[in-house]
Amino acid sequence: MHTSITCFLLATSLAAAFVTQAPSLCCRPSSLQNSPLFQPEKNDDETSNEFQGFNPFTPGAKMPSKGGFGILSDEERKQPPPSTPGGQISPRQMKMKEITTELLMCISDDDSVSELLLSHEEFLLDQLNNLDAVLEPDSVLSPDMTRSQRFQRYGEVMEERINGARAPAAKKALGALKDFVMS
Repeated sequence: MHTSITCFLLATSLAAAFVTQAPSLCCRPSSLQNSPLFQPEKNDDETSNEFQGFNPFTPGAKMPSKGGFGILSDEERKQPPPSTPGGQISPRQMKMKEITTELLMCISDDDSVSELLLSHEEFLLDQLNNLDAVLEPDSVLSPDMTRSQRFQRYGEVMEERINGARAPAAKKALGALKDFVMS
């Protein structure tokens, strides 16, 4: 019994001596801190800070992105997000994003696409059929357009978006939406 207590005391005193004599870990430089993983990225093409101009407290503020999502065209990615004068995304814009997301998820099933578009028919056609409909500030339509001019402009804009889309699924979804609205 005395032997085990003696061994324990000896081990404890050796550990205490090592800790008090070892250099402090907080004072010596760590090789981990010098690792490229913890160094800022150096990109010769990028001369500005990627957060430059970003203010998280501005309503509707979004961090700049480097793109590459594959679905939207380059032109659409460069445009600022549609927003109301207060700087927030409009309810109509949110609803359209919801519909297009659902459309992309079911694009391979024609019956589901038809069912989805029919369930949102009133919403999709409202700004085209109703000349008194409130138009968003970023709308491609204007209040002075006739019904036929609105449909014509819608067709032109959708054709541009279809041609600008990169992903085949996006092209098909936009085409289905255009065909439904124009029929």
